[in-house]
Amino acid sequence: MHVLITRPERDAVDLSSRITALGCQVTVAPLIEIALNPVAADALSGASGIIATSRNGLRALTEAPALTAARMRPLFVVGPGTAKLARSMGFAEIIEGPGTAADLVPVIVEHSAGRQGALVHLAGDHVAYDLKAALHSQGIGVRVIETYRSVAAETLPNAVRDQLAAGTIDAVILMSPRTAAVWSGLLSSWATPANLPKITHVCLSQAVADRLDHAADVRTVIAAQPHSDEIVALVYRLAGRAETG
Repeated sequence: MHVLITRPERDAVDLSSRITALGCQVTVAPLIEIALNPVAADALSGASGIIATSRNGLRALTEAPALTAARMRPLFVVGPGTAKLARSMGFAEIIEGPGTAADLVPVIVEHSAGRQGALVHLAGDHVAYDLKAALHSQGIGVRVIETYRSVAAETLPNAVRDQLAAGTIDAVILMSPRTAAVWSGLLSSWATPANLPKITHVCLSQAVADRLDHAADVRTVIAAQPHSDEIVALVYRLAGRAETG
C-alpha cells in the first residue's frame, strides 16, 4: 500500500518510519510549512499557566528568552505528542489532555480552580477551535500569543502529481483541518474523478474530515482518538485489507 503523508517535514519523520515499518511505501509531501515567531522575554508576565495545543507553539519557546519563565509554570498540553516534547524541554508540571483542544477545556477547568492570573495560549495564526472563548465561558481568562504561522503549499510536488495521475496513491494522512482544506484544493487540479474513490483519507478527527471536498466521491476513515498512534493503527488495518483484498 502506498501512503502519502502531508505533515510538515519535521513532524513527518517519526510517522513515516512507523508506517514504512508496516511494509507500506511512503511519500512525504508537506502541505503546510511552519514559520516560528519570536517570543518576547516578558510574554508570560503575570500568567498563571500555559496552554500548548500544538508542538509548534512549544518549539517557538526553545530558543526564546521566555523559556526559563515558562518552565516554572504549569503547562496544559493537548495530547501525548506535545507532552513528550514538553518533557524534553524541561517542563516540570505538565497536565495532558486526551487529544483535542475541545477535550482539553474540562481538564483546564478542573486544574485552574484558585489560580490567579490569565492563562497564555501558545497558538498559531490559524485556530480550528476557539479555546479562548470556550474557557472564557467557564470564567477563565486566556491571553493568546501567536507563536507560529502556517504557510500553505501552492502546488503539489511533481512526483505526487504523477502518482495521482497513475492512480498509485492508496491513502493520504491528514492531521489538521487546514491541511485537509489545502489538500482538497490541490487535489481537485490533479486527480481525475476515476481515481478519487481509490484514495482513503486517514483523518485525525471528524473536524479534519469535515474540511474535505465532499462534493467529490471522498472516502474517509477517522481515528478513534486524535493522536498518531491511532493513525498508525488505521494504516495497519488498511494495509491488511489491501493484502487480503
